[in-house]
Amino acid sequence: MARERIDLSEVLQRYKARVIQITPLDDCYLLETNRGPKELRLWPRVDIMRWSFAWREQMVRQGFREVERFIRTRDAKPFLVFGKRGFTLTDHLRQKDPYAPTAENAKQSGRVVARMHLAQQANSLFQGVDFLKQEQLNAASEAKRARAMVEDFGDCDQKTAGLFAPLLERMERSAQLLSSRWVDPEQLAVSHRSLHRDNWGLVDDKLFLHGFYRPALSVQQRDVACYLRELFLHQENMDLVTAFLDGYEELKPLHYGDYTLILAFMAYPEELWKSLERYFSLMNEQGEGSTEEIEQAIARQQLVDCLLRHVAHRAEHARSGAAYEPI
Repeated sequence: MARERIDLSEVLQRYKARVIQITPLDDCYLLETNRGPKELRLWPRVDIMRWSFAWREQMVRQGFREVERFIRTRDAKPFLVFGKRGFTLTDHLRQKDPYAPTAENAKQSGRVVARMHLAQQANSLFQGVDFLKQEQLNAASEAKRARAMVEDFGDCDQKTAGLFAPLLERMERSAQLLSSRWVDPEQLAVSHRSLHRDNWGLVDDKLFLHGFYRPALSVQQRDVACYLRELFLHQENMDLVTAFLDGYEELKPLHYGDYTLILAFMAYPEELWKSLERYFSLMNEQGEGSTEEIEQAIARQQLVDCLLRHVAHRAEHARSGAAYEPI
């Protein structure tokens, strides 16, 4: 977290806890208090802070309590606003155990994410279609930039430049899927731009959802795509992917348009594109560059391709009476 001169005294005196020590961390301030350790966070966007509070409380009202909640102030406010910045206080969980992605945990995490998405869907502060349009623009822009790089460097390194054809194919296919006619803009809802393994922990042997304090949002299908991609790359176990989706669909069925967007985000070859971009930047500046990072990205992309085929096969079962048009 970027450090700026902030007088926290006015913020802290609004809470009941008496602060003994303050330790700045990367993304928050760790507070030692007479009521146990707490985490104080600064939100640069108050609207996202309000939205975040709303979905957390909605989950609690639905009966799910294993989620980080904002501690209320002396006058029962869930957050504070000073100028254009917001502040929240949460418990610091020292007894949080690492999340082990077993099949049962994967299925339960799918249920929890579905609950979170339903809670976020109940809030109309942000419109999903606006974020999809931004994703479409970004995908088209990056594909255009990659094609320009092919033209600039295509003759200087034939072996590496040959990787651009499949790269561009994936980037352009991702952009096409983001604009698919199967996607219903009216059904889109907003969530975080990414969901990761470190958003999970075990507290008292129960799956606990935490984090989501960085103000970056997108459509909910990106959440699912990001998490399944990371889960499969880390575990290389397709059963965990199936279990997550089974759990998710118990509460929030995925339609063909949902799967189309999930595949669009999965298909985008982000690691390969970044590694090629860095390689050609070094070639341009120094006249040489290592291909080791590119080779690692290719190996990971091959795993992602397996995941894509698995999810695409599942997507076909989600169609109901639609004419055949393979993803």
